[in-house]
Amino acid sequence: VLNLIDISIRNNRLNIQFGGAQMTALLGDARSIIIDSGTTLTYLAKDVYNQVANAVANVINHECFYPAKQDYLCHHVENNGDPYEGLPEMTFHFANADWKLPPSNIFRMVESVITCLAIKDGEVPIFGNVLQPNMHVKYDLGKRLLSLAPAECTQG
Repeated sequence: VLNLIDISIRNNRLNIQFGGAQMTALLGDARSIIIDSGTTLTYLAKDVYNQVANAVANVINHECFYPAKQDYLCHHVENNGDPYEGLPEMTFHFANADWKLPPSNIFRMVESVITCLAIKDGEVPIFGNVLQPNMHVKYDLGKRLLSLAPAECTQG
């Protein structure tokens, strides 16, 4: 379990307002988030997710929408070759480290002209594996320590 301090979009801190009697009851602290390489998406408490989704929508130059029967924040991409061009990077600020994520980790292509945020609201905050590519993540359970190091995992 990590202690999430704040989130930045394009290096602008959101100064997240953590609500959270529910999160405090579940994890002991409204800022707690579980890191889990076995969970695909990232889930944030609803109040935190809403702040992040609003900030992302404000910096994207395209109209955002929620597809029918889904609750992903999506937008249409211009067909100019790079589907992530113009999309923001995001930084998760934890108690002792910052985890900077490129747009290709934050957004997922769901159709050739639509990308969606790989973050949703959920009952239990979880930092899932879609946000973790190209990062060596070392868990030291005995010392209760998590180490991060950038990596180029596509190289053999």
